[in-house]
Amino acid sequence: MPEELNDPYLIKRISITDNMDNAHLLEVDGICPLCGNYLLIPKGKRMNKKYQIAHIYPNSPTPNEVKELQGLERLGTSCEDFENKIALCKDCHGFYDDHKTKEEYSKLVNIKKILLSASKAKISTSHQDIEQEIILVINSLSNIDPLTLQKMELEYQALKISRKIEKTYSILKIKIETYVCIYYNFIKETFQNLDQEKKLNFDLVASEIRSSFLKCEKEIVSKSEIFEALVKWLKSKSDGSSSEACEAVISYFVQSCEVFHEIPQ
Repeated sequence: MPEELNDPYLIKRISITDNMDNAHLLEVDGICPLCGNYLLIPKGKRMNKKYQIAHIYPNSPTPNEVKELQGLERLGTSCEDFENKIALCKDCHGFYDDHKTKEEYSKLVNIKKILLSASKAKISTSHQDIEQEIILVINSLSNIDPLTLQKMELEYQALKISRKIEKTYSILKIKIETYVCIYYNFIKETFQNLDQEKKLNFDLVASEIRSSFLKCEKEIVSKSEIFEALVKWLKSKSDGSSSEACEAVISYFVQSCEVFHEIPQ
């Protein structure tokens, strides 16, 4: 009897429901995680489906695939679990099916693990309420007078970001430093004014940001992905706000210690 028939991980193929199909599409934000192409293309008044749901570990592996993938990590408890499937464009799916090497398989496993972590973080923070008044801060960013900003910019040496963001996250570090230099004092003053006017409880807002960070940290290792998850969460709570404004606010809380820990010396 072939080895794969004795493998409890391999079970009979299960048809993908519309709901599960949508869940896989949402997981990758409608973009192929391998090539970056859109998975839905508008055609007239309809959306043309350009993707398929791929098995990461094959449902019916060939003897060569069994040998090639022997000993490698598998996701889920069976090959038909959500964890072992992923939405790919048709071209990438076809290529993967024909070139299932250790390298290609491990690459797709790692991508799926990142997506699963991001999804868990999103679920954790989706129940985290944030004070409605923080929207006033976010919306105010789009109405700042450039001269006001110029007067309120932080001196570069005042930043503490380098004590919280390692050199390996150079792009994230530069992004946060830039936002902090330009917007920190403005956001701080806006929070103070709203707090004094009893329109906002800053301590509660800071606590909610901190709580959301800690929930993300439990699910995600990468600081870049944690930052992105927090920005998406804040944007979902403040309808109509730009991603840039939300990035500025999260950067403020990186500087003021609610987000990320100081790197041990």
